Amino acid sequence: MPLDDDLRALAAVQYAVVSREQARALGATTPALRNRLAGPDWDAPTKRVLRLTGSAPSTRQRLMIAVLDAGAGSVVSHRSAAALWRLPGFSFGSGRIEVSRHRALSHRKGPSASVHRPRLLPATHVTDWSGLPVTTLARTLLDIAPTLHPARLERVLDTVSSKSPSVLTSLRTMLWETETHGREGVAALRPILAARPEGYVPTASGLEARFARLLDEAGEAPLERQVDIGGHEWVGRVDFLDRALGLVVEVDSDLHHTSPMDRAHDRQRDAALLAAGWTAVLRISEDEIWRRPQEAVARVRAERRRLSFVLVSESDRQRSISGTRSGMASSN
Repeated sequence: MPLDDDLRALAAVQYAVVSREQARALGATTPALRNRLAGPDWDAPTKRVLRLTGSAPSTRQRLMIAVLDAGAGSVVSHRSAAALWRLPGFSFGSGRIEVSRHRALSHRKGPSASVHRPRLLPATHVTDWSGLPVTTLARTLLDIAPTLHPARLERVLDTVSSKSPSVLTSLRTMLWETETHGREGVAALRPILAARPEGYVPTASGLEARFARLLDEAGEAPLERQVDIGGHEWVGRVDFLDRALGLVVEVDSDLHHTSPMDRAHDRQRDAALLAAGWTAVLRISEDEIWRRPQEAVARVRAERRRLSFVLVSESDRQRSISGTRSGMASSN
């Protein structure tokens, strides 16, 4: 039936769940939903959400149920968002999921989550994380800031900014946007950001240190670390560089390279680096570094060999061209 096909298609991109509101928007009536819940294909984890039976339970499904149960415009936020972004010290346990929904919307409460109702939640403070609506990294930091000890907040911020220095700029902009709304996070973050002015460079991440150690233990020549590069204009700071081969190696943490926006930014940055004259950009994932270290090393080694061969071939070609021109000049 068309309705069943539409419901299943929507559930396929929402971790096997749909809200009653979404089902009604697809044309489902109350009796139609009642009939489906009486059958073998659907159950109801909450009064407002339907789930395909037999779907594998997961943390992401729990998050989606909580978002849909809280109503349209709800997003994963606060500690749940921090765990989703994999901020150090945050994880998903048995506690309640936290979501946010603009105060101007309904006051709906439900059993699936603790619902925050901020006065300010613009679209620029929300992003997509593998199909889940979630507060941006900067907004998440702002939301959790008042709940953390200042020293811990500093450590979290330095960990984040070591991989994404732009988050400091985003936070400064966000503080300016929200300070008139009396947010506690503004007061907690202001002195920390003041100590980290524009151009501040935090120490390299543990992930980068692990990668450098892997290369050293494998006998690979060391790479330059944290290098500002570009062509006629500055492109950015890269994690590792083999200057002789023109090879840029970026270490991609799950924290900053998961969402569609992050991946699009990575593609733009890679294109800018290649346009600036660098030969190749190699991206090594966090999963490779921690779970498949030999594969990470092998990829670097293979790319270095490939580029060395390309450089030797180009050098031979240039010598051949030069010799041909010299011969022609002599015969003349």
